[in-house]
Amino acid sequence: MATAASATARGGSVTTTRDAANLARVASRSVPRDWHDVVFASLAQAAATSGFGIIVSTLVVATIARTGVRGLGTASLALEFATRSVVSLPLARLATTRGRRVVVAVSGALGVAGALLATVDFFLSTARVPYFLGIALLGVANCASQQLRFVAAAAVVPASQPRALSVGIAGGTIAAFVGPELAKASRTSLEKEYAGSFLAMAGCYAALVMFTLPLREEGPAAAKSASGVSVEGDEEDEPPPTYEEDEPPLPPTPLKQLFRSSFSARKGLACVAVSWAAMFVVMSAAPVAMIKAGHSFDDAATALQYHMILMFLPGLLGTGDCVRVLGPDVVAIAGCALYVACGFFTYAAEGGGGDASSRDGRVSLWVFQAILIALGLAWNLLFVSGSGMMTPAQCSPTLTRAECVRAQGVAETASFGAVAVVAACAGVALDEIGWAALCACLMPLGAGCGTYVLIERARARARGGVGKGGGDLDASARV
Repeated sequence: MATAASATARGGSVTTTRDAANLARVASRSVPRDWHDVVFASLAQAAATSGFGIIVSTLVVATIARTGVRGLGTASLALEFATRSVVSLPLARLATTRGRRVVVAVSGALGVAGALLATVDFFLSTARVPYFLGIALLGVANCASQQLRFVAAAAVVPASQPRALSVGIAGGTIAAFVGPELAKASRTSLEKEYAGSFLAMAGCYAALVMFTLPLREEGPAAAKSASGVSVEGDEEDEPPPTYEEDEPPLPPTPLKQLFRSSFSARKGLACVAVSWAAMFVVMSAAPVAMIKAGHSFDDAATALQYHMILMFLPGLLGTGDCVRVLGPDVVAIAGCALYVACGFFTYAAEGGGGDASSRDGRVSLWVFQAILIALGLAWNLLFVSGSGMMTPAQCSPTLTRAECVRAQGVAETASFGAVAVVAACAGVALDEIGWAALCACLMPLGAGCGTYVLIERARARARGGVGKGGGDLDASARV
């Protein structure tokens, strides 16, 4: 933001004192008086994640049932995430011009349309295109819903952003109960098995739209208009001070340079991408592995329910406070260590046999439940800390708010692209190397990400570029 002195130089008739007063008043108006947006962002997140919970529980087995081709099961989940990867950057660009509220609401409506298309396809004799088109539209809705956590963080003062971000994500706790239960209840609710599951998804994404519309978050154009209105007590003929938003737009910073300039953005990109990819190595194959091991669909849905509870409940119990007190680096490393422990536990438990495996060699239910519970907690720690690294509070003044939004879009693209590859390969890998070896892949992913965070932090410290909480430090303040 331009200083009061520079504003005086441009405006001429505006004094430095008046500029500073107006700047303080406008800033105070931009801070919400309550956590209105945090609450509605959390509820919208709960609605979207409920739909995603049905997807996780149902999509793979539903696609196999619909097409009769086993390989298309995890491929359909890969399609959903590939769509997310493709649309992440365009949605981020739209968010910088139209605002996140509009982007999420419109994308949620596309999710409703996609769920209905997939539902109708079950009643068509030979059609498959509506089904897979519907899955792609669900990917658009789920991608846009990822921006809700940043809506929550942007709604409060910087000191409260880690907690607000964590609470926004924690809305998924509701979904942890609702999503899998809806999957179980709706599976046979219509004449065609699993058709009712997609109809239930449509209701979830309709709720996403309903909870998004009350958000007070507006696009930059509206914010610019708000900053230019006269402040109460000013003279009517006195022009308002000009700020950074009034300057002629500069060419966007190349993405390579953007990430090269910010330690926090690089760490956040790695943490968010690994949190999703490592989780989906196991989670995408878990329903198939459990059914293959002789457990029921309801057993698989319940295990995934436990997993989702641990993905989101820690956000209410204090993950954001841990990030604020300990710093995002420490919390991220703890998440990476838990990923390593998940891989080691599963490989040792199944490989050791005994109580971990059934007498016929199949994996016991409690092993699946334990790994999915620990996996959910690992995701929460790494994802919340990685997201916190990419907020303006951590990346400024190295990156502007608009550049942070672009960096967040790149992180979503990388994350969902990686998940698409993982989901596409998980089914084949499960058949080829087995459940234990598949889970062992968590160890190098977690260890690699943790090591990278430590290396980046050491590099930043060596260059004097670490600010409070591990964020970027202004170049002018570096030693």
